Amino acid sequence: MATAIVDLFELLEGIPAGAWVAISERQHSVLAYGADAQSVLSEAQAKGEDQPLIVRVPEQASSMFF
Repeated sequence: MATAIVDLFELLEGIPAGAWVAISERQHSVLAYGADAQSVLSEAQAKGEDQPLIVRVPEQASSMFF
């Protein structure tokens, strides 16, 4: 299995710290964000994305690896 490193900095720019974010499976766009992970997941699925990547924006700028 190959490891991929994706920089989400620009994609998450402007989203409040602590917010949950649903990102499209191919990581091209933010589908939804908010205070609750389940509502963000539901909104992304309502937009047709079956398995979005769900991440939480860190309180402080840092590196995140998945």
